Amino acid sequence: MIYFSPRNIPALRSYSALERIHIVSNAAKLMPFGRKAVANVLKVILLVALFWALLYVQGIALKIVALLAVGLLYPLVLQPITTSLAVPYVPEAVREFERGKAYSKNEPGDDVEEDESS
Repeated sequence: MIYFSPRNIPALRSYSALERIHIVSNAAKLMPFGRKAVANVLKVILLVALFWALLYVQGIALKIVALLAVGLLYPLVLQPITTSLAVPYVPEAVREFERGKAYSKNEPGDDVEEDESS
């Protein structure tokens, strides 16, 4: 299944938007080399196709507008590739995120239980 947004991933529904983005980026980092290579090759193919299509736009003004549009919208086009390929690694990324959240709640310095016998 293709996920166009981290919001559509069932395991991430209970998290805020920023937390979902963080978890998906961690899941993408957990992907093995082969899967990352496939994701990057797919992205390059898509970008080359988009920019190749710009060669056939008539007129310099339309080319500039089309180039700006592609430049601004390409993250929206490429994010689903990374998100969809990272989904199998989301549970592990969620565990790491929860562990980090629990650790940050129990950081040293938050406790007031210091030795006051001085």
